[in-house]
Amino acid sequence: MSTELATSPAATAIVSEWLTTLGQALAAMALYGPGHPSRAASRARVHERLWAALQAVHPLRLTFLDGDVILGVHPLHDVRAGELAQRLGAAGIQRLEFDGELPDDETIGELLETLHAAAGPHGTPISHVHTFPGIRLGPVGLLSDGPGESSGQAPRAAGARADDGGELMDALIADGLQEELETLTWITAKATSDSRVPMAEVEAVIRGLSLAMQAEHGSLLPLVSLKSVDQYTTVHACNVSMLSMGLAEQLGFGSRDVRAVGTAALLHDIGKVRLPEALLRKNGGLSDAERELMRTHPVEGARLLSDRGAGNSLSAIVAYEHHVWADGTGGYPAFQFPRRTHYVSRLVQVCDVYDALSTERPYRAAWPRARTLHHMRLQAGRELDYDLLLAFFDLLDKAERRQSSLK
Repeated sequence: MSTELATSPAATAIVSEWLTTLGQALAAMALYGPGHPSRAASRARVHERLWAALQAVHPLRLTFLDGDVILGVHPLHDVRAGELAQRLGAAGIQRLEFDGELPDDETIGELLETLHAAAGPHGTPISHVHTFPGIRLGPVGLLSDGPGESSGQAPRAAGARADDGGELMDALIADGLQEELETLTWITAKATSDSRVPMAEVEAVIRGLSLAMQAEHGSLLPLVSLKSVDQYTTVHACNVSMLSMGLAEQLGFGSRDVRAVGTAALLHDIGKVRLPEALLRKNGGLSDAERELMRTHPVEGARLLSDRGAGNSLSAIVAYEHHVWADGTGGYPAFQFPRRTHYVSRLVQVCDVYDALSTERPYRAAWPRARTLHHMRLQAGRELDYDLLLAFFDLLDKAERRQSSLK
């Protein structure tokens, strides 16, 4: 069984149980010395339950980030697994992959010793990839071409050697975030069919995009590439989310707030699920009637997200305000009494405008970057927030310098 879009609750429970056993084994290693029977017994349990986990989910790919465990692209809501995730992540073990068959007992022993050496009471956090037959573990991230590597080679995982037998590179990033795009397509279809936004899957997409940002070491360009016009809605949403999280990080937001911004950005156009598909894919200019219908999507998005409850209030606000001018005097929907829009609405709006102009649309080609930035400068102070626009330009400059240094 692969890590599909909807990993079954039973499979998730089996993986959570294995992680609990793994945590218990590491605790036993902290208490007892080598050769103690408790160590051997806990190792046997890890081996046995890993077999069950690999039967349920294969390949088994786990990410440990901010105390959360992500199975594929799906978070595991398990307090015990979260405690282990906090320890492993702090020890530089942000990724653990099982791509092969069930490892033998000796390999399991070596894996446990490596984990204990990094995450034990007196452990030394790791900064490079460790590989065993069918297993890889280490930090999430990519390393640019180093000495002895040709510039045409794909970047290796952080600290990886040429003989590591592979890269510790998030499979989602290697596939151009394809799983996120597919999940977001499913989310959109779900919202279209039964007017419900599945927030657990939204959270999973945000985690994947956050991992992609970390793997790019803050270099946000290029983002997800558009392979077909039909992909525009999902690609645009992912790009605006990544740009918004990058800008939020630059502005000093905490990690949870960054993800909240990313969620609001991902869903900013969710109201378009209430519009006819033919309108969204139209290859020419819109008639006055079609334009008025298109302008209903912010209200529809806010209504759709408000139905989810108070926990989605920020996303509902951003969905409602992202086409209103920053100073509240223009755009749509029109305010009866002009006021400044929410700070996060203004933040997402800057990223939305940038990606919308920079990406190919059904009715026009993508604008060159210079033209896009010039247009945005002309809107500073009214349509776009002046200070946020300056911060965004600084973010782009840093990303560009980062890319240049990697060439």
